[in-house]
Amino acid sequence: MRILFIKVLLLFAATTVFGQAAVSTNPQPSATPQISPIPSVPGPTPVVEGPAPRIPAIDELDKAFKQSSLGKEADAARLQAQCRELSNRIINNPDLVAARAKADKMRTDLEKRQQLRLYYTMFYDRMNAQAASPELKNYINARKTQHLGSTAQNRVRPSPSPAATPKPKPKVAAPKVKGKAPEPALPQ
Repeated sequence: MRILFIKVLLLFAATTVFGQAAVSTNPQPSATPQISPIPSVPGPTPVVEGPAPRIPAIDELDKAFKQSSLGKEADAARLQAQCRELSNRIINNPDLVAARAKADKMRTDLEKRQQLRLYYTMFYDRMNAQAASPELKNYINARKTQHLGSTAQNRVRPSPSPAATPKPKPKVAAPKVKGKAPEPALPQ
């Protein structure tokens, strides 16, 4: 009885282990699915509407989902992360480090602002050249505009322009009255 039980158990285990279908981990792109013809049914002829709808491939579905927006805040966060990634790649470039150090060493405010404009222009132009998407390029250009705007000197009144030399006022002649002699000019 024990031997019979062990044989049944081994037979059951063998069928479960070897009876499974092989599963491929790298699916091959399959051809379009074959649609079987409509079986003939006695009675009225069934109405067939055009060809079957096309089923998109997985790659097409992935692209469609990657392009969809998750919301304004999520898009802004994604662009900021991509911009930060580009910035981290570019920031240690020797030319940029030298330009920033030169801006920090400038003695006057005007010179420092001019050097910072050069630095921001170089920095954001290099980031823009490496940006992959148009949205990221627009985001980088907006950031560039903000940084260049911060170097403007908006709160300082412009120095007055040099005044032109005043022209002498022409002397106005007194109207002549008939019959009276003009009055003599007063001594100055």
